[in-house]
Amino acid sequence: MYIKTTRSKGYEYLYLVEDVYEGGRKKTVLIERLGRADLLSPEDIQSIRAREVNGKKYTMAAIGLNSGGIMSILQRQTSQQQPSEALEQGVDQTDGAEDNSEIDSLHYGHLLVKQIWIHTLGLHRRIMDLQSEELPKLTFQLSSMGYFLCAARMMSPSSYLGVFNQNDCFLANPISSVNLVSIYRSLVYFGRFKDQIMQAAYTNLSRNLGLSKPKLLFFDCTNFYFETPYDSKEELIIALHRKRYLKLINEGASQDAIQEHLKSQKFANELSRAVEDAEKNGLLTRMRGPSKEKRYDQPLMGMSLVIDDHGFPLDFELFPGNKSEFGYLRRAVAAIKEKYGITDAFYVADRGLNSGQNLKFIQLNLLGFIVAQKVSQLSKSQRADMLAADGWKTIDLTKDLWAVQLVDDIDGAQYRYKVCDYVKTYYETVEDANGETKRKVEVKCKIIYTFSEKRKRRDLCVIDAMVSRAKAEIEAGKFAGNACSTGWRSLLRTNADKNKKKKGQDKEQYRYTEVDEEKISKLKEIAGYAALVYSAPAGYQVADDRPEALELTAQKGYKQLVSIEDCFRTAKSTLNLRPVFLKRDDRTLGHCLFCVLSLLMLKVIQYNLKQAGINMSLAKIQQALNQAMVAVVPSPLTEGKALYFTLRSSKLDVPQERKLGKSGTQMPPQIRSITALVVKAVGLAPLKAIELERDLRLKLKVDPRIPLLSANQLAYLQQLSSQIYQ
Repeated sequence: MYIKTTRSKGYEYLYLVEDVYEGGRKKTVLIERLGRADLLSPEDIQSIRAREVNGKKYTMAAIGLNSGGIMSILQRQTSQQQPSEALEQGVDQTDGAEDNSEIDSLHYGHLLVKQIWIHTLGLHRRIMDLQSEELPKLTFQLSSMGYFLCAARMMSPSSYLGVFNQNDCFLANPISSVNLVSIYRSLVYFGRFKDQIMQAAYTNLSRNLGLSKPKLLFFDCTNFYFETPYDSKEELIIALHRKRYLKLINEGASQDAIQEHLKSQKFANELSRAVEDAEKNGLLTRMRGPSKEKRYDQPLMGMSLVIDDHGFPLDFELFPGNKSEFGYLRRAVAAIKEKYGITDAFYVADRGLNSGQNLKFIQLNLLGFIVAQKVSQLSKSQRADMLAADGWKTIDLTKDLWAVQLVDDIDGAQYRYKVCDYVKTYYETVEDANGETKRKVEVKCKIIYTFSEKRKRRDLCVIDAMVSRAKAEIEAGKFAGNACSTGWRSLLRTNADKNKKKKGQDKEQYRYTEVDEEKISKLKEIAGYAALVYSAPAGYQVADDRPEALELTAQKGYKQLVSIEDCFRTAKSTLNLRPVFLKRDDRTLGHCLFCVLSLLMLKVIQYNLKQAGINMSLAKIQQALNQAMVAVVPSPLTEGKALYFTLRSSKLDVPQERKLGKSGTQMPPQIRSITALVVKAVGLAPLKAIELERDLRLKLKVDPRIPLLSANQLAYLQQLSSQIYQ
């Protein structure tokens, strides 16, 4: 039984009610009408409280808050600023407030993340071992720091300064007594132990979830920008100028002599040597380059990432923003093979990483690859093979249901493909008795051509748009700029092109005069076609005895490449990988490690939910963690203790609710929210509407040595107690 309050014509009316379940449905039964709240005597209220408490029903009436407007206070709490807003403002919402009547609400989402950190990834024990071996004098627990910073990023990403300023917004905060310097130091330590941590995380994850060794490894690169006006090279030059200037000042040199020295050729040569040495040692990392987010004005850093066929990250690496990403596939292949001993998997990548050196390196390591191939770069014989009408195959949709989505891509037409032998060649420089010579290297593999009517219509629209832009340039009388092999500029011709004249002739020779009809015809001829090249690992055995099983594996593998794009999108947008406000490379590495570990733990929660039949996006999981809050109210039953009210989170969608509930029954109220689902997915019990401290500790598995409330929170609770129970 509990007290229900209703409001009518400006008065509050109290009713004694009870919830009963009939046929799987909850029904509220009226026991007694208690009358208007303002007309009840103190003795009546005391009698009502006694009835509730003796029945062990800790309701709002039982703790004496029914007439104090507890419902309105809790509603105000749920509509308060989200942590992301508060973190960016960096203010304490309680300090300096004129009205301190609101109940303190605390986040416990990090305690859910802690279960994944300890039990699924096994990182607590591994990091504790690393700390005892490498950092025995460290004054704070590195593992607690790591899981909390990851959890804060998963719940509501912010700067590390913002997380520090909001220490009192969390329940059972393990770093409430840690200073800001220690947080930045932890970034350095995690960056130092990056390889050991990633290896331990994925190894323990595979064992605890029962995952077999991956057959598909997806590789891709991206870059992210820094919020700083200078790149590493510019900062190095500025620092050297400043150092030399201060040295000359200390030696008593005049301003004219200093300026003359700084502008001299001798000092310029010193700067050039210093820059060369820094680049040789890999110190120039934040550099401007081709940004994938069109942020050419900001310094960049590149990141390569490898994920498995379940979407779990295995490893990542950082590289300078002005360096090509071609060579980092080879480094990833070597690192994954050394760390995990994977020898029979396919590496899947887009055509931006399709180079002969990369493919040959993968084959030499006895691995396979599935990489997109640009059809416009095929030789004449390969182009003829692709356009030939014979050799095309179809897929039996009754045996390969995954191909249904390919059929949908081409408007329901029958899916078809063609497989041909393919040899990719490149030249490498070798040294012999006669000096350096170039040697031709061949990479033998297979190529799959596919055709789509839908893709053809799209390609033709793109070609028409390019032709229109090219003709507009001719009408405007524009001159040729930089040579370009793709895009609308590649369709234009000048008088110099027609007359085969060399550079240095009259400027008028380089005015655009006509479009290249032959090139346009070739582009339209290959519209709708696409290709990928593949090679199986050494000794690879297909599960299906059909001869085309390997061909289908290659096509299915490349179709799943979109998963790594989702990972990059989540890391950048949901977890705020960028922009980066850190200058030191070791701290940046630690920051990226936290982002990858946060992504990994979000994926684990999503995987556990999927095993229970619930499909939930990563953004929705982040929302559930962010809404995991309790309102803390001083208890009238035990002095110095608190009661914890579970605040409401978003409800499940109707289809999800039907999946989780049994047929013909309604789901229990305690698991009808996204937060409750995530709580169950990490192996914890959902919270009731009101929890005592002892029960809360048991359900959230809080270590008895960790206080639930910090000193500031306890002080505020005492102030709140004097206001409520005066």
